[in-house]
Amino acid sequence: MADNDQPDQRILVQVCIACGKEYFYEDGQGRPADENCEKCGNGVFRSFYADTNPDDVARDFADTTERDVATNDPATDVTRGDLQDLNNL
Repeated sequence: MADNDQPDQRILVQVCIACGKEYFYEDGQGRPADENCEKCGNGVFRSFYADTNPDDVARDFADTTERDVATNDPATDVTRGDLQDLNNL
C-alpha cells in the first residue's frame, strides 16, 4: 500500500529493445510471445512495472511549483522590515 492509503496502481511497460517504442498494459498480461513490435518488427522487449501513484518526490515537486490559489494569502511574504533592512545595507 502507498502511504496515501490508496492501493498501489502499477502498469506493465514493455519497451522494444531495437527502436524504443513503448507499450502499456494495465492488466499486467503484456504482449503475446508471438507478437512483434509495430514499428520495427523486433520481437525482444524489456519489461518493467511503473507505479502510477505519486511518490514523495512528485508531491514535493507539485508543492513547490504549483500556483497558490488561496485567496486569503498575502501577495508576497516580504515584510516592511525586510525592505528597511535592505535600505540599511
